[in-house]
Amino acid sequence: SDTVDYIIKHTYHPDFIKKIGKNTIFLEAKGRFWDSAEYSKYIWIAKVLPDDVELVFLFANPSAPMPAAKVRKDGTRRSHGEWASANDFRWFSEDSIPDNWINRKKREDFKDEH
Repeated sequence: SDTVDYIIKHTYHPDFIKKIGKNTIFLEAKGRFWDSAEYSKYIWIAKVLPDDVELVFLFANPSAPMPAAKVRKDGTRRSHGEWASANDFRWFSEDSIPDNWINRKKREDFKDEH
């Protein structure tokens, strides 16, 4: 056939990197997704990660609606957390992230200062 597959190279820089045993967590902190191009890129990133690397989301508000999400019959729209779960990503909120992934003391000190 007269078609050619091509790839546009991109580079991803995670917000935070956490080593847990032999595995590596790329932690992506998101206030919100702005458009489908932004959230689609994470699906592509996950496809090329080695088996010992996992992309995990930390959402400021996991209940925030996805951009352009249609209103469901119950009046709600698909949330960031629902999107992540549907695409096989682990995700956390600030309150649910495992204690051993962050320094809670530094976070509390930061909150006290601001």
